Amino acid sequence: MIHWLNKQEEAWEGTFRSEFFRNEDNQNELFVCAEAPVDTDYAEKAIENFNALPEDVIQEICKGIVRLAGQGGINEDFTLPELSAPEEILEYCWFTTLYINVQENGEIILEGEGEWEEVIGIVLKNNQIVYIGTEYFDYDSES
Repeated sequence: MIHWLNKQEEAWEGTFRSEFFRNEDNQNELFVCAEAPVDTDYAEKAIENFNALPEDVIQEICKGIVRLAGQGGINEDFTLPELSAPEEILEYCWFTTLYINVQENGEIILEGEGEWEEVIGIVLKNNQIVYIGTEYFDYDSES
């Protein structure tokens, strides 16, 4: 499932095929980065779980991205069009990397960017949304 490209002392990097999210080229291949030492079985299971996110979780992710896009960004020319469904926001953003074993607590982070030129970070733990926003590596898990 994961095609490992680079196995460094600090982290391993590879690619995988996402079932739902797309990259900048509208392809389903995303990068994965796992902190070393890598438990390859755990990494594969994390990808499997990510690709099997329930529809309601994906809808909540899309609603969170809509909220972010509505706050604006660096691109002052971008105006969020009216959407008939939350998942239509995915036409205006893309994703690059899924981070596994982040902060050593079992969370994964999906990283991307929107046409409004702001980063998007979605933190998930046990297939539940923990955080959606721009401070995804530094968010306060206690709040």
